Parts: sequence; structure tokens; C-alpha cells
Amino acid sequence: MSILKNIILLIMFSVIFITGDEGYVQTGQIDTQGDFIRSDELGNIFLVDDNQLIKYNPEGEKLHTYTNLFSGDITFIDIQDPFKVFIYYKAFGQVEFLDQSLSLTSSTIDLNSLGLSLATLACASYQGAFWVYDPTNFELIRITQGLQISERSGNLQQVTGFTPQPNYMLERDNYLYLNDPATGILIFDKYGSYFKTIPVKDLASFQVFDNKLIFVEKDTISIYDTRLNELSSTVLPMNDAKSVSVCLSRDPQKLYMLRKDKLVLYDIK
Repeated sequence: MSILKNIILLIMFSVIFITGDEGYVQTGQIDTQGDFIRSDELGNIFLVDDNQLIKYNPEGEKLHTYTNLFSGDITFIDIQDPFKVFIYYKAFGQVEFLDQSLSLTSSTIDLNSLGLSLATLACASYQGAFWVYDPTNFELIRITQGLQISERSGNLQQVTGFTPQPNYMLERDNYLYLNDPATGILIFDKYGSYFKTIPVKDLASFQVFDNKLIFVEKDTISIYDTRLNELSSTVLPMNDAKSVSVCLSRDPQKLYMLRKDKLVLYDIK
């Protein structure tokens, strides 16, 4: 079964990373502005604009909107679970969880009350938990749904031999990915134990799908297979996007590109 799954995934990725511009078919366009976009495994699009989060379906129809006027601008969203949206507000040190209709599922979590006021990164984890990065101790800390510490990585200076300066973090498939632009992407297991570093540098963000890193550099989208240590790339249909997201779990697969004044939707043929 696993062999068949790998063959299917190989075919899926060959469609994306072997074809050129002719592989993208524009399906829609939304006149809008925003800071960045993300997409979930159902193909829904999430647009962040300052303190506002807007959800669109794969056809570009607006579904829901959420705004918190008291926590500052949204720094990061995590939609690994389409039914449990994670929001992080760095300036105010706050975390929220929303349901599929972008309604709060519980009270806003104040990291200051957990002794994590200086945390610089946060992302969702399995079973309703979340990770934070504490730069004072160079440490990854996992907080459970009950707001208890369940895992700690220890001082990453001692673990890795250098001083990390991460700017992005994501958990997928029982691995935690921590991006240090100068070094690469550090990978940890679900307990916070260091595994290895992928030497892909100078990134601001990335996606992870089936142990494959997907990232954009200028007008190129690339995929790095963390198991095979192989990199392949293809040119995007436009080169002036502020933010790019792909959905590889749908058929056809989806590409979304946020420009200065519009959100453009593509099918990947």
C-alpha cells in the first residue's frame, strides 16, 4: 500500500515540477489586498490582511471573515487541520483557535500568562497543542490543549552547535520544521529532538506535504524531497506575487498567487 502511495505521489509531483507555464490554467481572480495567503488540504484559501482573516473556497467564493481588534496584526496562521485554524499574534503574544467557520473555539491564549512573553514563533501541533520558540533559552516548547508544557527541545545552541535565528516554524507528519535563513531548515521529531538540517537557505516560509518541502524563490517554485535529498523546480505563471500557496491533495491540484491588488487562482494540469 505504501509503495502504491509513493507511486501516486511521484506522479502528482511530476505533473507540477516537470511541466512549464502550460501546466497552469487560471480559474479565477479576486480583486483584493492582503499580506499573505495559505491553503488547507481541502483547497480553501485563507487571506491575512493586517488583523483580518478571510476564508475563500477553491472557486474563490468568500465564505467567512474573522477580525480581532485587540490583538494586533496576525503574524502567522496554521491550517494543517481544516477544522481547527491556528492564529498567532506576535506583538501581543497571543494565540487563538478557530473552527471551520472562523469562530473562536475557546478564549484567546495569552502567552505572557504562561511565562512565554518573549516567544518569537508559534505553530499548531497535534491534538490541539502548539509549539513556541523561546529565543531567551534557544528552546522549542510544546504546550498542550490544557496549557501545560509537554515537550522541550533543550538549548538548541548545545544541540546544534550554533546560535539559531529562526523566522518560521511548522509541524507536519509528526515532524517539526524550524527555518533558520542562514543555515537551513532544522527538523525535529514530535518530542522536540533534533533530527537533521536541510540545507535550503534564505527562505521566509514554506509548505510541507508528505515529507516534501515546497517553497518559492522569485518566479520559481521548488520541491525538496527530505528523504531522497532531491530538489526539482519549475517556473510560476507570474513573477510578481507577494505570497504563493499550493494544494496538492485535490484533483486537480491548486495554485494560488497573491499579487498587490488581486488573488489569482489556478488549476495545475
